[in-house]
Amino acid sequence: MKRFIITLIALVSVLLPVSAQSQKQESFLFPDFVRGHLVFANGTSADAEVDFDTIRQTLYYIRGNDVMELTNLQDMRTLTIGDRTFVMHDGLLCEVYDLQGNKVLVNWKFRNVNKGSKGAMGATTQNRVDVLWTAGSHATADDRTGEHSLDIWSIRCENTYFLTVNGQDIKAKKLKDLYKAFPAQAPALKAYAKENHLLMTSAEDSFKLFSELFRLLGE
Repeated sequence: MKRFIITLIALVSVLLPVSAQSQKQESFLFPDFVRGHLVFANGTSADAEVDFDTIRQTLYYIRGNDVMELTNLQDMRTLTIGDRTFVMHDGLLCEVYDLQGNKVLVNWKFRNVNKGSKGAMGATTQNRVDVLWTAGSHATADDRTGEHSLDIWSIRCENTYFLTVNGQDIKAKKLKDLYKAFPAQAPALKAYAKENHLLMTSAEDSFKLFSELFRLLGE
């Protein structure tokens, strides 16, 4: 089997100014890099310390003392972090949830290798990897928020959700997307949202709305 050499591109020009780094750090999904297991579309897999920038929709991982960017996310099939599972869907990295027996995918978005190359994590992938900054420059949750963790459920967000209903994929970012997709349930869902002061500007509110939607669909 033909082998390809590791291709690493040191991007000095990609080092971000202070203001951009602050924005980047506030938008990371995890307080710090966490152990993840990645499976790629070609069947290969790798373990790495990873974190996800929800604004730039970029997955980073640590290699030695460097933080690397994994490009072409569409070539990744799944990412498992503890008991949390992420998949690629509609070109987005989404976390998988089961809500009342219904699948809900969340593409988080908030603020607070060339084909066939051997990736820097040791697996043969179709992704390019770029050196962006040293691992020591990545702030922890204490640096970013003054707390031990960021509550991604209550923080204001611009998430994209995918709901699987009767075998159909429903994409929703705003309440009006739900009303349009489910016209028969829209009046009751509107009343529920108004009564409980719910908007899809937080994941917590969104899941309350989805739960009510699924209840209405089951009536």
